[in-house]
Amino acid sequence: MELRGNVTSRLKCVAYADDILLTTRTEQSLLDTFQKLKEISAQYGLIVKGQKTKYLRCTRKNYRPEELQIDSIYLEQVQSYIYLVSTVNSDNSLEEDIQYGITLGNKAYYANQFLFKSRLVSKKSKFKLYWSIIRPIVTYAFEVWVLKGTIKNKLMVFERKLLRKIFGPTKRGWYVENQNKQ
Repeated sequence: MELRGNVTSRLKCVAYADDILLTTRTEQSLLDTFQKLKEISAQYGLIVKGQKTKYLRCTRKNYRPEELQIDSIYLEQVQSYIYLVSTVNSDNSLEEDIQYGITLGNKAYYANQFLFKSRLVSKKSKFKLYWSIIRPIVTYAFEVWVLKGTIKNKLMVFERKLLRKIFGPTKRGWYVENQNKQ
């Protein structure tokens, strides 16, 4: 990827463990690159499984989902997939990633609810637990997100809601004091 977001012709294959991502600009280039990957894999005794192999077309045009055939392997077209915890989709939106992170953050809160509800744990310790356990889960891979106003708002609403659950009502109402300003 270039800084502007264009797919270059230099980078065609990204691999991590048994996950491989091929990026191409045209369908023919995808077919050629996949065929080459299949041939090189066969030299090392590796097999490409057709039922696990899928492809995603990123375009602004409306198109019908269709299958690609390479030799005897049919590649199913999908609208989105998960690659290394991040959701890649055809319209390049982060909504699924954000929602998934919020869901995991809720799970982490409820798994540690006994700590957050305990009167034996100080507010400062609860805040540190929030910053060290829940927030990193919600914002995993945050560095690569391009945040729009609606996404920022969703994250702030989640944070306020969770901090209200942790600290409960105060004498001034449902206001959570920012521990950093003290």
